[in-house]
Amino acid sequence: MSASRFYRTLLRLYPRDYRSAFEAEMCAAFEQSAEENRAYGRLAYAGFLACELAALAGSAAREWLVKATTSPSIRGRSLPDVRNMRPVGVPRELWFASPRQSVPNEIAEAEKRVESCLRKMEHAIANHDFPGARFYSDEDLKARDHLRRLRAKHGLGQ
Repeated sequence: MSASRFYRTLLRLYPRDYRSAFEAEMCAAFEQSAEENRAYGRLAYAGFLACELAALAGSAAREWLVKATTSPSIRGRSLPDVRNMRPVGVPRELWFASPRQSVPNEIAEAEKRVESCLRKMEHAIANHDFPGARFYSDEDLKARDHLRRLRAKHGLGQ
């Protein structure tokens, strides 16, 4: 098993809400650091792996402790559980509708496009790719406008 795969597996030690927010970024940072440390030889690479994996286990334990001891009303350290949150732009009527009432496929695809543009824009900003962030910001605006028109077409409101 590769170190990256093992690291990705160990990320399951974190609470699910923490993983959903930070897993991709943590994996990318680990893979970049691992690649840099491989160049220094096997001993340095082994030391890097040992330190990273020990730090991962310790910080996962801290996150569970914080999650267990922090009041849900305090969101400074405790991340909201995204599985229970209504996504941005989804009307209450639609979110709380019975399961047999489903969203038309074209609206679901448009919502995925909006989410994709937003994720790509955040990634570009995090990597200081500001022209890319501007591009995805423009794409996000177009995707949101398209989604708004589709919802109006299907009578689903904002």
